[in-house]
Amino acid sequence: MDQQEIFDQLIAKDTKEALAAFHVIEAASKESPLYANNLSFFLPALTCEKACGRGRAFKFFMLNAKWDNEEIIEKHLLELLAILNDPNAPVVRQCLPYLPYLAAAKPALIPTIQAKLDSLILDDYKESMQELIKKDIAKVRLQFG
Repeated sequence: MDQQEIFDQLIAKDTKEALAAFHVIEAASKESPLYANNLSFFLPALTCEKACGRGRAFKFFMLNAKWDNEEIIEKHLLELLAILNDPNAPVVRQCLPYLPYLAAAKPALIPTIQAKLDSLILDDYKESMQELIKKDIAKVRLQFG
């Protein structure tokens, strides 16, 4: 897939096909720097209209952190971490488990990630989701070491 096809898959409507395509992208991102040469191209996906697209874009960046030699992630860290303030609690829950990829690839960013986790305001979510997100955050923190 070329860059535009990847971008289109990241922001695609939430369907089984889009999820399957993302799993292919995810597997490839774990194995090699196929998509890391121009990470900045994918930044607009972080603010796409569809919540599922924003989530996929975030996960894409976390998976590619280990290949990011141009420090695109460092330059756009606050923009990336903004997904953790998404109005859709399920998106936040889906994104949190991907933070350890970033922490492992770029340990110097852990204090910034921790600060973001500390500053999350969960009041706008249902109480049951708040509790689940708190548990997710605790699991992520354990993985930071």
